[in-house]
Amino acid sequence: MPPVADAPSKFSPVLTEGKTVDEVVQQIYASLRSTELEPEWIDAANFPGDGNEALYGPKPDRPWPELGPRDRLAVYLQRGFSEGWIVYVDHIGYAGEAPSRTTALQKLLVGKTLSQQHGWDLVRAISKMLDVT
Repeated sequence: MPPVADAPSKFSPVLTEGKTVDEVVQQIYASLRSTELEPEWIDAANFPGDGNEALYGPKPDRPWPELGPRDRLAVYLQRGFSEGWIVYVDHIGYAGEAPSRTTALQKLLVGKTLSQQHGWDLVRAISKMLDVT
């Protein structure tokens, strides 16, 4: 594990309050670009701005979600379909009240790396930037 991923001073929290999804993605990319952890690419999950936000996530110009007391962000890594590794950030929330409460998940951003180790380093760095504990 490179020391860059563990250096808290290198990855200060990004500001999400009042920002759009695209603005938060650009802050994260700028922080990563200034280190050896720059991914192949990183973008809003719904980068084309498709109107089906239930399937593809919020459009890039939508506000970054405000987290309620039971909401959380998930930052994780998956194997890519053809090559590389994909880093995801999802917003997980709840709709309704018990016992009929349902879980709602929305993809916020997605990035690509070519190696698994680089992917895990990105997960750690993005988790620090978004203050995911």
